[in-house]
Amino acid sequence: MNERHARFKSSVLEECMSAIIDYRGKTPRKTSIGVPLITAKIVKGGRIEPPNEFIDPDEYDSWMRRGIPRIGDVLLTTEAPLGEVAQLSDDRIALAQRLILLRGKPGVLDNTYLKFLLISEPIQSQLHGRASGTTVVGIKQSELRKVMLPLPPIDEQRAIAGVLGALDDKIEQNRRTTQALERLVRAIFRAWFVDFEPVKAKAAGATSFPSMPQPVFDALPMRLADSALGPVPEGWETSMIRDLATISKTQVKPQERPEEVFDHFSIPAFDAGMRPAAEPGSAIKSNKFLVVEGSVLHSKLNPRIPRVWLPPKSRGRRQIASTEFLVFVPRLISDRHYLYCQFQQTGFREDLAQGASGTSNSHQRVRPDDVLNRVVIAPPKSARVAFAGVADSLFALAAADHDESAKLAELRDYLLPKLLSGAVRVREAERLAAAAL
Repeated sequence: MNERHARFKSSVLEECMSAIIDYRGKTPRKTSIGVPLITAKIVKGGRIEPPNEFIDPDEYDSWMRRGIPRIGDVLLTTEAPLGEVAQLSDDRIALAQRLILLRGKPGVLDNTYLKFLLISEPIQSQLHGRASGTTVVGIKQSELRKVMLPLPPIDEQRAIAGVLGALDDKIEQNRRTTQALERLVRAIFRAWFVDFEPVKAKAAGATSFPSMPQPVFDALPMRLADSALGPVPEGWETSMIRDLATISKTQVKPQERPEEVFDHFSIPAFDAGMRPAAEPGSAIKSNKFLVVEGSVLHSKLNPRIPRVWLPPKSRGRRQIASTEFLVFVPRLISDRHYLYCQFQQTGFREDLAQGASGTSNSHQRVRPDDVLNRVVIAPPKSARVAFAGVADSLFALAAADHDESAKLAELRDYLLPKLLSGAVRVREAERLAAAAL
């Protein structure tokens, strides 16, 4: 066991468990609605993403005969990928393959403490050290049972879990607030520029529209007219994306600056929570695109998946993006959020997917010109500027939450190994957490 845990006694994992539930080797019959099925692919970054697969409630008891989950149980992915961890907040779920459920013995191992243990570098190192496989790395249950865990007294476990959990709870709250703000921006975009609700309201006799500045509303037409994209507000034009933005192809070679730390916008970072990874140049082996200030990132990979990124202002590090992203630079900075929302529209993504190259939906790629040549509605500049003003204020709130979460995550990641090793006492950690919260 790592010497940092010397202050605590250690025990093998299997001796600390009241339940180890493993559903590997079984595949349930899936339905479109029912009991949510938790799969390994939706356990990411310490949380469970919304399930999109289900099983029939009438088959739940027979499927879950190896054990029924409880709130607070800890999930661990055993392969593809190995080592993702999350804790259950709902017990009416079903477990799929490549997941093991762990439940600590009462009075011996606190489940939330276990969650943070499994996330920690020393335990992750043990998991990977005991793993097998070349193409797909995984851990057998027999090897997982042998992992050594540092065990302070149960009251101290709960105190450690309380400090780290408070930071995680605030990060999660900020994430949900940010998502709600983004949904609001997209809803306003759709109302103004897809469903044309203000125009329809004006035609019906309304004298204003919520969220829309009065001068912009007053300048709206009273009816829709036919266009190449279907009915649009009379007088509004259509345009190609290339008329609104260019693509920056400036590349950097991070490996030539091995000591410099970059903010790396990558597909895995996006999928794990839309936070760029801070990585030294020595760890980045291929060329990357330079992220231009004020740009919008659009993934070339699998266009039906809305991987569209609005990079925050740089915090002093150079920002780079995987070459799987296209770096769009708006010709007018006020069009940044218009482009961001346009790229996320279902119809826009579906149109791109129709012309994408690739043999299957999961490995399609769009060509830069396919995006640049896509025809979209180009509302009057005054309407786009007004939308930018509304979006800017909402995204500013989201950015503040994002920055706070980044600082809280840094504190959590600093405290995690020190609390688990005993290098920092709980009281000192509580003081630091209280100051941050």
